[in-house]
Amino acid sequence: MIKYEVMSEQEAMQERFQLLKEGVYDAVISASMDTISATSGNPMMAMTVSVYDENGKSHDIKDFLVFTKALMWKVIHFSDSAGVLKEYAEGKLCSDVAINKRVKVKIVVEEGNEIPQDKLKGKPLGSKYFDKNKIDDYVKKSEWNSVDKKSSNNFQDDEVPFL
Repeated sequence: MIKYEVMSEQEAMQERFQLLKEGVYDAVISASMDTISATSGNPMMAMTVSVYDENGKSHDIKDFLVFTKALMWKVIHFSDSAGVLKEYAEGKLCSDVAINKRVKVKIVVEEGNEIPQDKLKGKPLGSKYFDKNKIDDYVKKSEWNSVDKKSSNNFQDDEVPFL
């Protein structure tokens, strides 16, 4: 038998579109898979990151660590935040190493792009996808204390000088 929380359609729709405010949050890597990017053919880790809001409620956000020179900064920041810099430096960073690691993430709200004409499915021309949360970066462990002192989940300003 599958266990799940029974919700009304209204509750389910509200949950679907509930976004976290921009800021820094505690998170855990709840799932990860080593794979190859379908668009670029580069090696990557496709992760599900469980991000915890100020009430302790979990929000699952997909993130992708792509192992290219242009995106290695994010891999390094992830490795530092997760406490796996040694594995990164030895070339052994992979999904098995990442699973269940605690991290701090910088969340932003990404505005929904315009839906291409061939995918409108009856929606009016110019319709957009819904806005969504995105992991912009991982906070290095050495910066965790300074982030916590600033009430990490309650930023009043979009400027984050320490990242």
